[in-house]
Amino acid sequence: MKSEIPAFNEIDEHGKFRKSMGIFSGLTAKVDDSRFIEIMKNKGMIIDTSPVEHEYAHCWRCKTAVVYKTTEQWFLAVEKLKEKMLDENRKTLWVPDWAGARWFNSWLTDLQDWCISRQRFWGIPLPIWKCQKCSEIRLVESKQELEKLSGKKLSDLHRPFVDELEIKCKCSGKMRRIEDVLDVWLDSGAATWATVPKSQWEKIKADFILEGKDQIRGWFNSLTCLSMVARGIGAYKSVYMHGFVNDSLGRKMSKSLKNVISPYEVIDKYGADTMRDYMIGASKPGLDMSYNFEDMKIRFRNLGVLWNIHKFLIEYADIVEKSSAKITKKDCGVEERYILSRLNSTIKDVTGLFENYRLNEIPDKIESLYLDLSRTYIQLVREKSVTGTEKEKQAIFAVIYNTLAETLKMLAPVAPFIAEHIHLNLKNKFKLKPASIHLYDWPKADEKLIDPKLELSIEQAKDILQAIYSARETAQLGIRWPVKEVTVITQDDSITKSAEALEELIKTQANVKKIVVKKDIEFRKKVKADFSKIGPLYGDKAPKVIAQLSINSPETILGSIEKTGKFMVKADAEQFEIKREHLIIERELPSHLLEAEFRGGFVYLNKERNPELEAEGFAREITRRVQALRKEQGLVRTDSIDLFIKEDKELVEILKNWHKQIKEKVGAKKIDIDTSTSESFKVSKKEKVKNKEFEIMFEKV
Repeated sequence: MKSEIPAFNEIDEHGKFRKSMGIFSGLTAKVDDSRFIEIMKNKGMIIDTSPVEHEYAHCWRCKTAVVYKTTEQWFLAVEKLKEKMLDENRKTLWVPDWAGARWFNSWLTDLQDWCISRQRFWGIPLPIWKCQKCSEIRLVESKQELEKLSGKKLSDLHRPFVDELEIKCKCSGKMRRIEDVLDVWLDSGAATWATVPKSQWEKIKADFILEGKDQIRGWFNSLTCLSMVARGIGAYKSVYMHGFVNDSLGRKMSKSLKNVISPYEVIDKYGADTMRDYMIGASKPGLDMSYNFEDMKIRFRNLGVLWNIHKFLIEYADIVEKSSAKITKKDCGVEERYILSRLNSTIKDVTGLFENYRLNEIPDKIESLYLDLSRTYIQLVREKSVTGTEKEKQAIFAVIYNTLAETLKMLAPVAPFIAEHIHLNLKNKFKLKPASIHLYDWPKADEKLIDPKLELSIEQAKDILQAIYSARETAQLGIRWPVKEVTVITQDDSITKSAEALEELIKTQANVKKIVVKKDIEFRKKVKADFSKIGPLYGDKAPKVIAQLSINSPETILGSIEKTGKFMVKADAEQFEIKREHLIIERELPSHLLEAEFRGGFVYLNKERNPELEAEGFAREITRRVQALRKEQGLVRTDSIDLFIKEDKELVEILKNWHKQIKEKVGAKKIDIDTSTSESFKVSKKEKVKNKEFEIMFEKV
């Protein structure tokens, strides 16, 4: 039966209405729904109406409801190829793996034919011609074919020029181009192979592509579909899918929420490298990242450590005679062997991460290496770099130079600007040939220099050192004040071996005269009831249980628990079972010991003092004050001074055996420590250490 309702307006190729809106003229969809219903009810076309709540498409800009209209479109028949696409997807390396195995696999399983036509003016013209007489369809594959068929030379294939061309049909009619344009995803889908000759199509696959998680139905899909249609193979070998950047609370950035962070807020203050370094490391594959300014600032500070390493190296090169970046294994101490092992194991790890596209793990690995170079190696050789032999200084220079140089090569893809700036400074200082850090080959790991056991030992030694530093802080004893003895208690044989093997290193770094390593140490123990455990267990009887428990000795309670796993308490003629988890056990340390815990054990620091320890502490503190004053005066390592320290008689006596050590460490050609002097010095400063006042005076020579 023919409908009496006038059709909706349709637009012809000249932009004119084919049919009038008639009775619906002036009405707006969604706004005038009640009027549409009324008209159709009056015509007998509707039996009943009821509201239905469901999701509906809206314009993402103005939030207006979208009205859908059935139109004639062109499709690529990709549905029939989805089994081949699924097979290609199984061959593809996805990072994260679940993005390919679940998300993209699910998308391809439900794949429908791809609508490739759009009714717009701008875009790539649909290369399909239709006969105005017999409706014959013809696909034109190239510019050359179109010129041959139309008989015209073409300089521009865009609209409106291409729309003017006509092709003769075999029926003698004229063929004109269908005026649609192509979906913009169609040309992006050809990105990996469109610029190479057709003869090479079967050889071309992108090694790696990277996009956001919204591209499962976008670019990842268009690349796959178009490549399968055109070439019968996939478009890429590996995919890295990242998430979106949210604010620090995990919310999508939005103007309405006023939580949008501009990249230039970071770049203008901290530089592009800081943002790159932070965002690469903070964005886990496939997951959204919550932007955190504090974490970004940490990256900025750590890149500053890298900058300071290169400044230290350039200055140190002036101290080392005939400075050379070459080093042999026999020149290496344990510190050098450690950092060279760290360097080469990092090269190996970072190379593997790059090859497997685990990109977010790379910045932390590189950062860990250069922080270790600064905070572990340079600290370990601090004394040796000043007072060591010439060979030892050469080794220190070579190790820092090589570690820094290889680190820059790994860092260059992540933080290209600081890597380049440091390289150019090194190039100028050491007459290097490559014009840019980005022109070097990728570094190769020397497996012979990798020593996992040594790396573990140093890490364990660092844990022990951190515990000693913690105990020092509790005792309010700065690192410059030597400690009589530290006892390390551990049940871990690996830690025991590390502590014994690296005893001298720990002693030097912690400024401790003696290290003792034991499996256990006997202290009197104090036992208290844990009311938070006993209270809920025994209710209103808990106070009486705790009272009875307190009259027993710790040895009795713990001895029973060790033998039987429990201790029985009698209260009001009842027996109550107490286990170890019901107790708080504390060690009663002797007054001269301080305890600090580390992974795998405890350290006990002997805080007793004697005159020898105090003398060395004062010498170290005075040395630091002299070094600080040198720096204030702009002196560099190679500058020498004549030094006089004016002190009271007691301090002069304390320091009588420390003249030589102070002289060597502060770069003094002459040193005098006394209560007064007849000489005058250009530089002077009064200082105070532990209520003892003194004056530093020196002159550059």
